[in-house]
Amino acid sequence: MSNVIIRVGGLHTIAGDLPDFRPTHFIGILDPDTPAPAAYEHEPHARESLLLRFHDRESALEGGPQLPHVQQIWDFVGTAYGAARQRPVRLFVHCHAGASRSTATAYLALVHRHGIAAADAAFEELLKVTNKPWPNRRVVALADEMLAAGGKLLLPLDAYREANPNRLRAYLRLHMLRGAKDAAYAEALGTAKWKNFER
Repeated sequence: MSNVIIRVGGLHTIAGDLPDFRPTHFIGILDPDTPAPAAYEHEPHARESLLLRFHDRESALEGGPQLPHVQQIWDFVGTAYGAARQRPVRLFVHCHAGASRSTATAYLALVHRHGIAAADAAFEELLKVTNKPWPNRRVVALADEMLAAGGKLLLPLDAYREANPNRLRAYLRLHMLRGAKDAAYAEALGTAKWKNFER
């Protein structure tokens, strides 16, 4: 059993996640123009942190995920697993909604645990770690290319998407409805931008 516990969150949960989970390792993924949330000030010296900034896009558009981002994620996760040989590690990953960029990152962390040949098992564990994820396919594709996995990382993701074609739309609609009732929630997630957002 791994000595690394993984949790995924979003901007709507992070204020409670950090003091509750108290991560030893932390990956934050924000849009380039989004200020760091105030929650980052909670015990920042008690964890190793990686902050990345790129949009949640699945094409090669400027501002979306690029290979250097994925390399940084992989290397940081490797550092976390290295630390786990000496002590328990709690890895927390967040993006905006906790559905796409962060779940793709968590998937890569689980691939690190299970190995490329067991990507199916890694994805199955992701479904236990997260709630109805929609991992960013470009992040996973870049990792697949970087690791010379020959499509093995994409197979379980694509099968999942084919089986759940409306999941992302329903998830975003839920956030937008809640944001319409709660201005602070909408501001934290930036739901006003989603209406015209192209992935």
